[in-house]
Amino acid sequence: MAAHGFKPMRHLAGGTIRTSEYTIAIDYDTAIYTGDPVKLVAAGGVEIAAAGAIVTGVFQGVNYRDGDGDVKFSAYWPGAVANATDVVALVIDDPFVTYSVFDDADSDFLTAADIGGCGNHVAGTGSAKTGVSGYMLDTSDCSNAQAGWKLIRKVNRPGNAYGAANDSQVEMEVWLNEPHYAPFTAGI
Repeated sequence: MAAHGFKPMRHLAGGTIRTSEYTIAIDYDTAIYTGDPVKLVAAGGVEIAAAGAIVTGVFQGVNYRDGDGDVKFSAYWPGAVANATDVVALVIDDPFVTYSVFDDADSDFLTAADIGGCGNHVAGTGSAKTGVSGYMLDTSDCSNAQAGWKLIRKVNRPGNAYGAANDSQVEMEVWLNEPHYAPFTAGI
């Protein structure tokens, strides 16, 4: 299986999964792909959220006006688009949305005993062709300690099994455990 970043699955309260609009600084030169976790920055926009950062939400694409004045939609922000204006990132920022994500297929295998535990995300390589994220769940730090993502269950689909060797991945349902918009969290 290939990673697909954090792919929205369902709303825990039965609501509709929606995106909110955020800006991306025109000179932000790091690519952001659909399914990448993002964080709010002091300038008011969003950027990639490193492992351990407070996550605002999950990126779902971007609208911007190119140098010719045409409005473009892209599944990913390639980073510092020349002459772009009106950059609007679409982000799922509702902390009650769950996501499917693959583990990172290293030697720390997820098992049923990891359900209810927490883990952080780890960067992978996104695809400029599809715009899809390469982020995964970092199995090295999955435990009962507080971390960015809570493991809910193994995604129920044929062939999805817990790991048993390097390069075997399991697809898990997770939800944001340390969201920016949770009550009683610090600001940026």
